[in-house]
Amino acid sequence: MNVEVEIISKEIIKPFSPTPKHLRRHQFSFLDQINPPIYTSLVLFYEFNGKTPPTITEISKHLKKSLSEVLTLFYPLAGRLRVENHFVDCNDEGIPYLEGQVKPNCQLCDFLNDPVPDDLQKFVPFEAHDHNEFPLGVQLNMFECGVEASPLV
Repeated sequence: MNVEVEIISKEIIKPFSPTPKHLRRHQFSFLDQINPPIYTSLVLFYEFNGKTPPTITEISKHLKKSLSEVLTLFYPLAGRLRVENHFVDCNDEGIPYLEGQVKPNCQLCDFLNDPVPDDLQKFVPFEAHDHNEFPLGVQLNMFECGVEASPLV
């Protein structure tokens, strides 16, 4: 099954409260320094089992608020990678948050019954081999049937 994801919005989610100045530089561990800089993707599928599924606006608002609160606790994720200097600049610049609509009229069961590995890449905010400065990215994808796929990269 050929799946397309139309990106309908992009924004940067920032931490709810600022990182203290003494925590602004997070050194890479030895293992971080010797490993190649690649992203590992995780795609989670959620099916709504209530009578009325929440709207994408409700889900998005809740997810963005939760991400902002979590980024305060896990402050290096809201910073920028400085790979050449082996540290994370914990500057609170935030993470990319994208929202997508899965097309064409795709049902989750259809997708899972005939999965195409390359199609999974369409659910994530950036490629595994990208070398950008973001430690984390989130993309909320809504299927027509009300199921959501939320990858973390």
